[in-house]
Amino acid sequence: MALCDLADPTIALPSQLVLDTSFLLALRPGDDNPDAAAAQAFARRLRPAIAALELVAWIALPVLQECYHVILTGRLRRTWETLNPTTRPANWLALYKRQPDILKQGLPDLGRFDALLATIPVTLAYQQNYVAGSKISAPDERLRYFITRYHLLPQDALICAETERLGVTAVATLDSDWRRVTEFDIYTTPRC
Repeated sequence: MALCDLADPTIALPSQLVLDTSFLLALRPGDDNPDAAAAQAFARRLRPAIAALELVAWIALPVLQECYHVILTGRLRRTWETLNPTTRPANWLALYKRQPDILKQGLPDLGRFDALLATIPVTLAYQQNYVAGSKISAPDERLRYFITRYHLLPQDALICAETERLGVTAVATLDSDWRRVTEFDIYTTPRC
């Protein structure tokens, strides 16, 4: 498959595309990813194609979980940093374990993120969206395959397996690890 520069406005769009965590997080206002502007421009390009039913922008559940994890732990870290260093717990995780309800502080962040996703709009992948009767092996076998073949960490390997189960052959990401994956068209930036 191919590496496609998502910053190139002339690059053809696929009919289906899985959006990766790094891409989605870069869409947040004020995100510090150096490729955030390119991701935001690409997302603006996707909107009319989605509205015209020419493209489906998928989010696999592992991607949504990872986005939520990054957003919530980021809020917990910022809260922990505001506490008195002499009396605060050792780290943000220890703070959360002592006061699990502190997680509520991150719920508005999740709400803003969900509202952002709705502006694209994205389609969350459910079990019924997976390709029926495909030749794809068991998900755990595919997970190990992607880890072994492309030296991916388990979360990225799981996203590969989910993309494959959807029957999708294109992924938008700002994660350079995906450049090694040759089984999908990877929409990314040259810097990644």
